[in-house]
Amino acid sequence: MPNSVVLVMSAIFLLILRVVPFLQLGCDLVMDSGTVVMQDLLLDALEDLGEDEFERFKFKLRTTVAPGGKNIPLGRLEKAKREVLVELLVEFYEDKAAAMVITVFEDIGLKYNASKLIKAVGKRVQGYKKKYAENTMEEYQLIEDRNSLLGESTPLNERYIELLIIKKHRSQKHREHELSATGRLHMEILENNSSQYLLTDIESLFEPDESGIIPRTVVLQGPAGIGKTMTVQKIMLGWAGGELYSDAFDYVFCFNCRELSLSEEPSSLADLIVDQCQDMYAPVKEILAHPEKLLFIIDGFDELHCFLRPGGDNFCDDPYSKMSMEVVLSSLLRKTLLPQSYLLITTRPGAADRLKGCLKFPRFTEILGFSEKGRREYFLKFFEDEQKANIALRFIENTIAVSTICFIPMVCWIICSVIKVELETENEIADTLDTTTKVFVQFSHSLLKHDGKTQKIPAVKEFRKLCSLARDGILEQKILFEEQDIEKHGLDASSLKDLFLDRRTFKKGISQHKLYSFLHLCFQEYFAAMWYILQDESTEELEKNMGDLKRLLVECEKPGNEHLTLTVCFIFGLSSRKVCSFLEQTLQCKTSDLVKPILLQRAEEVAAENPPRKGHCLLRFFHCLFEIQEAEFAWCAMNHFQIIDLSFNTLSVLDCRVLAFCLQHSAIKDHSIDVTFCRLTSHHIRALAPGIKNCSALEFGSNKLGNSGVKILCAILKETDCNVTTLNLDENYLTDACIQELCAVLSTSRTLDSLSLQDNSFTKVSLPFIQHFIETCTSLTLIR
Repeated sequence: MPNSVVLVMSAIFLLILRVVPFLQLGCDLVMDSGTVVMQDLLLDALEDLGEDEFERFKFKLRTTVAPGGKNIPLGRLEKAKREVLVELLVEFYEDKAAAMVITVFEDIGLKYNASKLIKAVGKRVQGYKKKYAENTMEEYQLIEDRNSLLGESTPLNERYIELLIIKKHRSQKHREHELSATGRLHMEILENNSSQYLLTDIESLFEPDESGIIPRTVVLQGPAGIGKTMTVQKIMLGWAGGELYSDAFDYVFCFNCRELSLSEEPSSLADLIVDQCQDMYAPVKEILAHPEKLLFIIDGFDELHCFLRPGGDNFCDDPYSKMSMEVVLSSLLRKTLLPQSYLLITTRPGAADRLKGCLKFPRFTEILGFSEKGRREYFLKFFEDEQKANIALRFIENTIAVSTICFIPMVCWIICSVIKVELETENEIADTLDTTTKVFVQFSHSLLKHDGKTQKIPAVKEFRKLCSLARDGILEQKILFEEQDIEKHGLDASSLKDLFLDRRTFKKGISQHKLYSFLHLCFQEYFAAMWYILQDESTEELEKNMGDLKRLLVECEKPGNEHLTLTVCFIFGLSSRKVCSFLEQTLQCKTSDLVKPILLQRAEEVAAENPPRKGHCLLRFFHCLFEIQEAEFAWCAMNHFQIIDLSFNTLSVLDCRVLAFCLQHSAIKDHSIDVTFCRLTSHHIRALAPGIKNCSALEFGSNKLGNSGVKILCAILKETDCNVTTLNLDENYLTDACIQELCAVLSTSRTLDSLSLQDNSFTKVSLPFIQHFIETCTSLTLIR
């Protein structure tokens, strides 16, 4: 055959390979199910040929130049029937067998047969993509909660709530404001930051920027529990369902770094894809033929603590080369392997710096957590019952420290999970998450229990290092820590550093500096309190610590030291018998039994003050008694507070539950409480109910109880046989609708001396009931 003909034939062959790159099948086609499918396609193609066409095909096949010159020997080809020839084609041309057949068809003028085979192979490619999408949909459509029992699961779409995601680094000033803000202010700062720093969403992660540049690598960072993995699950489910990136990516593969870090065997990117497909016969070569249509998600980069060591230069550019997992992932991240593919990397902020030196112009994004609207939507979806969701929302919205950390999805999950169990038998929250301390204990325990790098709970010494950093920061009013602070407290090599601390890089003039912080100031205050609770082995050090505690309890009462308030409250909460027992079991440590006597001594000193405390200062003290949740502890202090004046202070529902707890566990049965102008509603009265039985004077004037609040109050007074002597309901938006029931309950009282109902909306309709009440309540001496 002339050389020119050979060259033309070779050119045609190469052209077809370029035109139909999807015809390049997987490298492992010999004797697998993919081979069987291909053999069926080739056999169908050959059976369409007449005898003369088949003989011409074999003749042309003998003279067609194959890649590498690997032709079927003439002796085996000459007498081969269709079935045998198919086996020979796959044996000699492997993944290029279909391309070879199409080339020959074209050469002998069988254009229709060539086109038919091209369509058949293309259909197989699309068929596998559909199959993979269906498998992905099945894998990601359900999620299991961390406490799920066997067979329990929830549809991801019924639980997923869109999170706040920004596309720009926050400044140090904004970060400080965010860390120190609490309650609703914290949520407002989060949402303002999201708009100021270019809010984005998962649909827009790979959209062009202002310059029209499409990023090939996106880094999505956020602290533990913020929702990174669930966001990845939503992306996988969205792609599989055709709702997300359907035009951009033919395949999306998700590599879990915690699982990859356990692998010690050499592997290749092709092997990882096979594992993702859960199909050893997946057409890997077809998939890799178009890297620009592939998205690889690296979920939990921070779990790869041994990867991407500085100075590493061992990379690969062949997706079939079996290398260490470190080399494969490094090559993928550095774009030496499949440079045209796309990457989405999730990581905690502390590990983000390790990515900086190896990624090419990545887009930075950060998950801030729930917005206030998103948080409410999450609660409503979780409970599927608006009434129960509202009970849970009231619990967090009236607890400032808890509401502050409820931008973290995992915190919301913990609260919802516990409250859901409580509400199965009760209409209100019982004692599982009744204190701020218990919420923080549950969250920190959950992080420790499920974190990959701290599967074994750290020793108490390791935990005290974290608590020591927190304590020093609280005493010095410091919320951002330098590298030297971390080293000073021995945390530079601690796994707890990456779990509970958030490391960020800020600009400083023409340079950069790295600073650490706790997830929120509330967490710093919590760990600072724990420093006093975890027992130190040294007796001398233990005595010093208790001396520090005594000074702290005195200092926190002085003006200007309000920053110590929550830390002290946490100390009371952590010294509870139940909490200490839980800490000893989960942290496998011993808690100090010297703390509670010091706290009791301080409580008795406060109770003995003359004149007695009132207002916000008194309420703060009651919160400490409430956090410890021990009746005998409250009993020792409450007999000094017969008159409780909290007037003209806005009270939350939690404040009312705190007050009820203290009243309920008091030896005094005739407390007088003044909550005038405290913005109370019916919810507040319901929370106060357990303590009202020990009250003789109730000053509820200038609030917003309304008729519903009075009905609740009437039910309480019935149960307690109405031992009240003074009741003030002035200016409470009351109408004729509540007067009959109120008068009926009060008319049975043998103790009521004074009743005030001024500045409400009563009409002459109420007069008969009031008149009857005056006639029947013999103890009454004054009514307004």
